[in-house]
Amino acid sequence: MHWHILGAGAIGLLWAAKLQKAGHQVTLILRTPEKLAQYIDTGHFQISHDANTERFVAEAELANSDTPISHLLLTTKSFAVTDAFRSVKQRLTENARVLLLHNGMGPQQQLTEEHPQLEIWAGSTTDGAYFDHPFSLIRAGIGETHIGRLSACGSDLLFQELQGVDDQLHHTADIETVLWRKLAINCAINPLTALFNCRNGELLKYDDRRAAMAQICKEVDDVTRALGITLFERKLMEEAWDVAELTGSNHSSMQQDVSHKRPTEIETITGYLCGVADQANIATPANHLVLDAIRGFDAR
Repeated sequence: MHWHILGAGAIGLLWAAKLQKAGHQVTLILRTPEKLAQYIDTGHFQISHDANTERFVAEAELANSDTPISHLLLTTKSFAVTDAFRSVKQRLTENARVLLLHNGMGPQQQLTEEHPQLEIWAGSTTDGAYFDHPFSLIRAGIGETHIGRLSACGSDLLFQELQGVDDQLHHTADIETVLWRKLAINCAINPLTALFNCRNGELLKYDDRRAAMAQICKEVDDVTRALGITLFERKLMEEAWDVAELTGSNHSSMQQDVSHKRPTEIETITGYLCGVADQANIATPANHLVLDAIRGFDAR
């Protein structure tokens, strides 16, 4: 298969490497002529893990290229998904497949509703990587990726075709619940690490931070329970506590975005949760509080 990857960030390049090693053709779609020139000048991207560094050479182009797209992996920031998709929509072939792999919720559902004739998949991953310089990744951790088909059209054949790409890749028939689980954990951890400017594990060291996290989790539990969604066998706070401990030395993506004065994904994380809660008339004051606070950072 020939995969076009739109969003050459950490997850995008990680998947470019996986696909290429599994024998698939890969083309990176870069967002600006300057970025394309930088990649061409570098000549490759590389991924380092432990003491090993692997180099990969993939084709690269801009969104306005006329190459047909049969398989599109979209790994941009969640707030950029809709515009990114529109930039290449006219290039999709008749039976194209689209896999969305990004944080938050909202864009997946929007694209599926707007394009009922398109085979759209969504995924959630715990893989971790970060850049030490352009087109050079440090793989921070090997995690699991769950994918499932959102659209009514299409079949589950895509997962079978991707099985050789990653031995930690799993298929789910209920991708919506998987997305809600990731959203819930993100709601519990990411905004608070941004507000307190701390690592994940430091949320557990102080009474006020633990109390804020517990209230956020209780509200998320209230919302999902009203929707008939079972997140976990135990309370969200217990799950979120474990994740914060396991990733204790990590900086969340939202904390990094606020620290570097970049736009955050708050609207597709806490913003999505609050929107659903408001429609169901469920009070979520703690989540609204952090939503407004992070919006303040974004406005500045």
